[in-house]
Amino acid sequence: MEPICLVEPVPSSGALRVNPAALGLLRVLARPLHVLAVFGPCGTGKSFLMDRLVGQGKGFPRSPGIWVWCLPHPTQPDQALVLLDTEGFSEQEGDETKLSRLFLLNVLLSSVFVYNTRSEDDPQRQLDRLTYVRDLPRVVRVLDESSWENSVVLSSVLPDFVWCLRDVAPDPCLDEALEAMDHELDSALRFPQDSDDSPSSCVQRLFPCRKLFRFCSPRGDGGHGEPPSPADQLHPMFQEQMGRFKDYALSRSPKTVVGNRAVDGAFLADFLEHIVDLLSRDEPVFLSEICNGLQEGSNYSMGYPVDPMGGAPARRAAATTAQLSVPEPKREHMVPLQASRPALPVLAKVAPGTAQPGAMEEPMCLIENSPDGELQLNQAALALLQSVRQPVVVVAIAGLYRTGKSYLMNRLAGKDRGGFSLGSTIQSHTKGIWMWCLPHPRRAGHTLVLLDTEGLGDVEKGDGKNDTWIFALAVLLSSTLVCNSLGTINQQAMDQLHYVTELTERIKVKAAGEGGRQEGEDSAEFVRFFPAFVWAVRDFTLQLQLDGREITEDEYLENALKLKPGSSQRAQLYNLPRECIRQFFPARKCFVFVQPAGRRDLPRLEELQEAELEPEFREQVARFCQHVWETSKPKTIPGGHVVTGAMLGNLAVTYVDAIRSGAVPCMESAVLALAQIENSAAVGEAVAAYEEQLGRRAALPTESVRELLELHAQCEREALRAFMARAFKEDDCRFQGELMRRLEEQKQELCRRNELASSGRCWAALLELSDELENRICQGVYSVPGGYQRFLDDRQHMVERYRQVPGKGVKAEEVLQEFLQSKEAVAQSILQTDEALTEKEKEMAAERARAQAAEREQQVLKQKEAELQQKLEDQERSYRENLRQLETKLEDERKKLLEEQGKMMDQKLKEQEALLREGFQEEAGRLESQIRRLQQQNEEIRKPSWIQTALGVLTNVATIMLPGIVGKAAGAVANVFRRLF
Repeated sequence: MEPICLVEPVPSSGALRVNPAALGLLRVLARPLHVLAVFGPCGTGKSFLMDRLVGQGKGFPRSPGIWVWCLPHPTQPDQALVLLDTEGFSEQEGDETKLSRLFLLNVLLSSVFVYNTRSEDDPQRQLDRLTYVRDLPRVVRVLDESSWENSVVLSSVLPDFVWCLRDVAPDPCLDEALEAMDHELDSALRFPQDSDDSPSSCVQRLFPCRKLFRFCSPRGDGGHGEPPSPADQLHPMFQEQMGRFKDYALSRSPKTVVGNRAVDGAFLADFLEHIVDLLSRDEPVFLSEICNGLQEGSNYSMGYPVDPMGGAPARRAAATTAQLSVPEPKREHMVPLQASRPALPVLAKVAPGTAQPGAMEEPMCLIENSPDGELQLNQAALALLQSVRQPVVVVAIAGLYRTGKSYLMNRLAGKDRGGFSLGSTIQSHTKGIWMWCLPHPRRAGHTLVLLDTEGLGDVEKGDGKNDTWIFALAVLLSSTLVCNSLGTINQQAMDQLHYVTELTERIKVKAAGEGGRQEGEDSAEFVRFFPAFVWAVRDFTLQLQLDGREITEDEYLENALKLKPGSSQRAQLYNLPRECIRQFFPARKCFVFVQPAGRRDLPRLEELQEAELEPEFREQVARFCQHVWETSKPKTIPGGHVVTGAMLGNLAVTYVDAIRSGAVPCMESAVLALAQIENSAAVGEAVAAYEEQLGRRAALPTESVRELLELHAQCEREALRAFMARAFKEDDCRFQGELMRRLEEQKQELCRRNELASSGRCWAALLELSDELENRICQGVYSVPGGYQRFLDDRQHMVERYRQVPGKGVKAEEVLQEFLQSKEAVAQSILQTDEALTEKEKEMAAERARAQAAEREQQVLKQKEAELQQKLEDQERSYRENLRQLETKLEDERKKLLEEQGKMMDQKLKEQEALLREGFQEEAGRLESQIRRLQQQNEEIRKPSWIQTALGVLTNVATIMLPGIVGKAAGAVANVFRRLF
């Protein structure tokens, strides 16, 4: 068929109406539908993209409304391909109500929704033009009432979201990287600090699967505009990009509705009419209500299969023996979105086979100052950091400019020369924050990330605010912070470190309105997030003695941090930086360094050989490096979750975006935003683990459904372990619910593939075994008196031989019944022509044949009922396995949290004891209130309700994702609760 208008605007009123002719074409499609819809701004090549998808030169017209094109699916012969092309929206304000309705229709009708834009200015702005996505949770609901519907249920029925970014600059390297990263969109979305209603945030929350595809200009000459239709005149890179997009778009699952039920054309047509009617009357769309209403009194071939497990419907076309293609495992990676891509950094030269993602031969700038003075991320460095999948130990150094910070960092990198730039003048040499990723010299499987910060207090820069943000970012990103200063730790050194006193103004723990915490309470929580603290005192000339006795470097630091009695302003100014260091950084260490060389040699320090440096300095540097390498822990976030390079990159994005927007970075919001990314990735990783296990274990067909379900259960257990190992901050169980849904889909697909394999093997065996019987029928062997009985004997012999064939699988009896039924007309013909039988005997023989057929049919139905019951029981098993693994994870998290709380308690008790010993009763009293709060928190964490609440949420999610467990879930949770008491 040619494209035809499906939904058109009424010129007089602007309302939408459905074209009956197009509905008629849809209703004749009795196969499952793969529905791909495209939506986007005018003039971005949407129609051209759809035409190329099906290999046509020009198909869709450029007309108002939604146009439909129904075609055979090019790779799935048992499906129909339905393409929807929608009129574009413009920059100027138009009929927003009409466009919103067209957008909602595209989303609700499709299995793959394509948002098509050009790459102009900031690509994020192009995504944020999709303002209509905000209307989805407001207009569309699955159930009448559900407090967590938008986060779980609605996302479970929405299509894949694919962003096609057009007319980008050709970049084979970035295309290759994007392909390797499975075209994941998540890291391209800049996550907000607090709740955000931006289109990009809505896309991330609502659509369960999000992809990004880049396209250069299709024209051979690289210009804009649609090219001629012959493929050889298209840009070669565009053709490659189009091929990748086509492979993905056509490999997705067919369109389904609530309950994961596949639909045919008749159902989709009725579904569309109902939605258009509701939207025209400005009424909310309740999907369950619509689907249930369509089910009653209707007989769709695909819409509502008899099997509530979502298996194949009774009227589905006969299965072929072709094996269904299994999609490649999903791999989650972070792909930075950018209008143009800087040059990639040089990779470290290491031995073949030992290359480590993210390892760098030289440092590069991670956070820099833009021309207008704002902080910004270097996208190339960010991409490299996000390619690091190992845990990271992050060591940052901060301090005044020209104090030798870069030299220490180069030594930590194991470099005598080269690396971070040293400089030899009074000017600050490092600008922004520079990064160097290296294999950790002491921790196998870890990456050492060194962050060298811009020198603080540069008089030429004259921007103290920038210095404060640089210092704050060093604190937020590191697991060990090195504070570098010259001379001694005196009041001047403390005054120069005033940035630590401003942390309460530059960093907050909780988002506004969360618990109503006071500033003092908020800063008391800094210790959960803040790094270990090392003070490096350079060019130290004093003797480490106090009151006539030798002291250690650590004792020197603690003595310098002692508070001064009194309440005068002078005493308060003296005490403030010391109080902040003592409170924020309870884990402290100090190193002192003599001058590395003579005064004349200092300007050329980078050129000096190791032997030319002062021996005492070399020994001090060696001790410093040894301490940092051996004691610096991997970067973690509260709860003990270890941070990888990819996670660190996303934290950097969140913090820098907050600073650029004028907000104060919120650590808890950053962790929650990171959890969204990681938990989404955990779902993909778990599905990939399932598919990997299945590929290793599966040998289809299995002899029984129970055997197949046991195989699924084994793979599901491994998938859940993979998910639990990566996911965190999953309070609403949204992503675990999504994993339940996807693994249930995997199970249904596995059952279908098993049935196909079994059917193919059974039919092949029957065709081979019945070959001799068919030849005798054709030769008229049974067309003689007594031929009917001989036919029955030969057929029974064939059936007995068929039953002895091994490995037929679950469809053995059903296929046999279908085969015998197909030969019944031949049997009746032989019976009626057998002259040796009387009419009475013929009637009796026909009656026996019907009774035997009915008995076989009854056996097949009993087998299906038993299999259905087994599938329902497997849903209950799956729910219990989810519950068990979540309970185990929560117990482990509780243990880690209590350990974290215990360390905080010990540190605060130690500090309180020191304050009392020094005579600061009031300050010790403030710590007492913090200690009491920690004790109260510990009591809450130890309560059974700490775990009960999460398990209850999972039960609510599971009743939607696994409908077979309704009524049984409460009992399972009750059993768990009894164990907790």
